[in-house]
Amino acid sequence: NLRTQFSELQRVSSELEGVWRMQVIRENASKRDVWKRKVEQVTEEVYSIKVSLDKYGSREQRRLIEKQEREELFARADTGRKAKHEMDEEAQLMGSVQRSKRALDEIFETGTHILTNMAGSRERLKRAHRKVLDVINSVGLGETLLKLIERRQRMDIWLVYGGMVVVLLVVVILLWFVWS
Repeated sequence: NLRTQFSELQRVSSELEGVWRMQVIRENASKRDVWKRKVEQVTEEVYSIKVSLDKYGSREQRRLIEKQEREELFARADTGRKAKHEMDEEAQLMGSVQRSKRALDEIFETGTHILTNMAGSRERLKRAHRKVLDVINSVGLGETLLKLIERRQRMDIWLVYGGMVVVLLVVVILLWFVWS
């Protein structure tokens, strides 16, 4: 608002100078000097107003900056409280992580024990399979029956591995829900 009024004042002052220069040609020397002094006085006053306006603007800008700095300081105090709250939450999270780690270790040990038992069962099943094949060969069962048994064995293997994958997915999903 003040800036627009000041620019209007500068425009009028410039027009006044233009009019004065036209009057110089028409007027006598004494009136020229009077008009020259008046126009110079108006120009100096416009310049003085410009300097005052600039000072006022810089003071207002400084006040705004100080206000913003005060608001930032108050915001930092709130940030400190928020940081403390976040640290408390982080400590609770770390406790939860430690409990989850212990649970995972227990699950891992249980899985290791199960796999060890399964490896022992595998060896027993291999021995039983060899014995069955020896008995079948001695009894003289047909080749088609042997292929049928082998196909059934492959399906059993797929079922075992599929079951392992399903159990693994269930454990991963449970852990994901516990952590989130």
